[in-house]
Amino acid sequence: MSKTYSEKNIERYAGLTGIRKKPTPYIGPTDSDGLWTCWREPADNTVDQALAGRNKLVHLIADKEPNVYWVIDAGEGIPVGQKEFEDERGRKEKLSTFYVVTGLTHAGANFKGDTISRGTHGIGIKATNAMSKRFTVWTFREGQWWCIEYRDAKLHKEPYKSKAPKLPFGFKAKKGTVVRFEPDLSLFQKGTAMRAVYAREWAELTSYLVKGLEVRVTTPSGKTKTFKTKGPSEYLEKKVEELKATVTGKPFYFSSREVDIAIAFTDVEGENVNAYTNGLFNKEGGEHIRAMTNALFKSLQPFMKKAKGSKKGQESWPFTPTDLKDGLLGLVNYKIAAPKFNNQPKDKLVDERVYDVAYPQLEKAFSDFWKSHKGMAKDVVARATELRNKTADFLKDKKLVKNVKAASKGLAAKLAGIVGNAPVEKRELFLVEGDSAGGGAKRARNKSFQAVYPLRGKPLNVMDAAKDKVNSNKEIIGLLAALGVQMDGKNAGTIRYGKVICMADPDVDGSHINTLLLGALHKYTPHLFKQGCVYVVKAPLFKAKHKGETYFGMTKEGIYKQTGTKNVDITYIKGWGEVNESDLKVALSPEKRKLYRVVPADKGGTRNFELLLGKKPEFRKKMMGIR
Repeated sequence: MSKTYSEKNIERYAGLTGIRKKPTPYIGPTDSDGLWTCWREPADNTVDQALAGRNKLVHLIADKEPNVYWVIDAGEGIPVGQKEFEDERGRKEKLSTFYVVTGLTHAGANFKGDTISRGTHGIGIKATNAMSKRFTVWTFREGQWWCIEYRDAKLHKEPYKSKAPKLPFGFKAKKGTVVRFEPDLSLFQKGTAMRAVYAREWAELTSYLVKGLEVRVTTPSGKTKTFKTKGPSEYLEKKVEELKATVTGKPFYFSSREVDIAIAFTDVEGENVNAYTNGLFNKEGGEHIRAMTNALFKSLQPFMKKAKGSKKGQESWPFTPTDLKDGLLGLVNYKIAAPKFNNQPKDKLVDERVYDVAYPQLEKAFSDFWKSHKGMAKDVVARATELRNKTADFLKDKKLVKNVKAASKGLAAKLAGIVGNAPVEKRELFLVEGDSAGGGAKRARNKSFQAVYPLRGKPLNVMDAAKDKVNSNKEIIGLLAALGVQMDGKNAGTIRYGKVICMADPDVDGSHINTLLLGALHKYTPHLFKQGCVYVVKAPLFKAKHKGETYFGMTKEGIYKQTGTKNVDITYIKGWGEVNESDLKVALSPEKRKLYRVVPADKGGTRNFELLLGKKPEFRKKMMGIR
């Protein structure tokens, strides 16, 4: 790093070069997920055409030529005429709209906010262009095919009249838009390859969410799979069958101009509701899920009994909205012009307009549904009440409650807390092994939403310990205090964090510690698993430096694949305390880290904890395959 700061330190990257230099904000990680994003972005554009009623076909092709991918639609094509645009200095210039749409960032047709689309920032297809060695687009407009070509994210050929594109496997395009791109693999992690399963999953889900759209996927062997479905109801039927779920009563379906929802109340543990915006998957949910959950809770209040001791006029119910998520299966798709997300990959819908529109619609729809299914409503309420009661059982132990409250007063000396007012759903608590790893994690974390709590030694196995022993165990008491478990009121058992992340060392002892931690969380806050709040860091076992870059992996072979060579020094990582601060940030960063969400494995998944950590060794032996 330069000791001086001058004009020499200032750089500007023209065109798409900035994306090539720092692609992560635009495509996510530069691994298989990021490579798929490059294919998905032009595919999402074709869906935008379908949502606007201008397209009924999407076709994704993986060419037999290695590392070449196609996206084809049958829409109205991209405008190719000239238009006057203004640059940053206010200078006006006539440019081809074909060039603007394919080659200039922050340009497109979705900025006015009057169309329902997956794209919002005018980036998507340009990110694909930026990450490609060759990027070519054909479009049929005004009775003529037009073509534009790029090389290494730079314009190679201005828009020109062209013959129809020659598609692989004998396919033909009569109209619409055709995108062909060849990713520049030097911009991705070593060994990165396209995962064809992503395309198939995207195609199937898209067919459920966009009624009347035919979606095709062709593999390098020329085999084509076509998806055209009845919509969300068929999706729900398929999921129930896949999970072998038993459905309570009838599924709930609702569709309006703004929202489509198809959910079933089942015996499957945990929440299995996928969130979408304009048919685009939001893996972290968002305002549409919050609206659904709160509307469901409100609609069921006539079937609830207020908790004992609640005063007149005081709303105190036997469970919270999140308790209703257990067993839910299905999808919610919100349709909105110019949606707002938390990042470019659009993981979470954060648009403040969504809740105000969706909540009253869904609350009325649920209320009307329960009028005809009163018995089912009582069953749903009973299940949620049972979950809350189980969650709060340990709070009946006065000694335990007293000790946790006492530990909370001295928590600041050990817990590196959050600085600021981040919402609960964004807050993260990392449970780390030892003061060494804890110190590094405290320095590497983002203080605005990440907290760190170091553990000393192996936690007590609470599944196999006497009650008095648990009540006096400082580590278990400290853990409950660090979680910020509510001790009374209608929110008893809830915590201060949206994610609880176990981060023990990547060795055998660390795995044991994580298992014991998960056992403790399961006993005292079982609802956290059902609500999808518990995670484990995918800790690497090996580390290597190569050409100025740091690589992590679970095996030496994985490191060799990433670096493209065996001529590299590999270090075994005994613990997180051996990882420097800059590298540790990778484990903590939401954009770069690898997490496993811990959920019940099946209908009896929570029972497995009790068998694994309980008093009878024969169950452990059976689960581990030991005779």
